Amino acid sequence: MPATDAMGRTIREFLKQGTAAEHDTLDARLGSLVLADRDGYAQFLDIQYRARRGVERWLEARALDNPPPLQSDLIARDLARLDRVVPTETPDFAAADGGDTLGVCWVLAGSALGNRAILARLAKAQADVPTAFLADPRMGQYWRSMLPALARPCDSCEHDNVLRAARATFTHFNIVASQCLALKAA
Repeated sequence: MPATDAMGRTIREFLKQGTAAEHDTLDARLGSLVLADRDGYAQFLDIQYRARRGVERWLEARALDNPPPLQSDLIARDLARLDRVVPTETPDFAAADGGDTLGVCWVLAGSALGNRAILARLAKAQADVPTAFLADPRMGQYWRSMLPALARPCDSCEHDNVLRAARATFTHFNIVASQCLALKAA
């Protein structure tokens, strides 16, 4: 059993609890798009591409020893297979105070869990859509490689910067989703 702080939390639990509202908002925004139809799925991929490119660039600039795998190339491939234009301009991402890469990586890696669930829903619905992004096993492998670090005890004061970076990542995705959905509605 992982060691925890006085509040009984590991870093993973601290991040999950601390980002629940932002995560729920993003799931609500994107969840209905996935199974709506090909257009909705393409819009889901477009949002993912626009948001991830900024985060991937931010992480690349930090030259991590073990960065999460890039996935925007897979999303671009799926968009092209749907005969959609791959966005050329994507918003930059910035985490407050320079940010802590663990929080950012946790958000990206954790998305592999959601991607597996979405892939299962698409298979059940027999949706005929490209799934290179959702089916990519690399992010799931990366997630598993992070688990020992996430199982460490959480010191709320010491890990506040990790939480701020994770929230900034979810906020970035939520802003991109809001902007894209507003443009589609207009």
